[in-house]
Amino acid sequence: MKLFKNFLILLIVLTVFGYGILFALYNEQNIGLDFLFLETLTVPLSLWSGSLIVLGILMGLLVASISKMLQSIENKRLKKELQQMKVKLEKLSH
Repeated sequence: MKLFKNFLILLIVLTVFGYGILFALYNEQNIGLDFLFLETLTVPLSLWSGSLIVLGILMGLLVASISKMLQSIENKRLKKELQQMKVKLEKLSH
């Protein structure tokens, strides 16, 4: 089952990578983005798409790591509180 899962993940990754390469090959026209106060360089559409995907991935990883860090801090606090409650329970039972 694990081998099948790994094979399926590999197949999906290769398919997405293949479509990305085809997208880059067929969309070579230069595009300049115009933000409200900033006009960017003219670069190929595939470069804009790729860089925005990478930016999204990096932002997702940043948010996930912050969330993981906050969860870890909360777990440590709860473990400490649990230990204190165990000590109090031991004192009450004696």
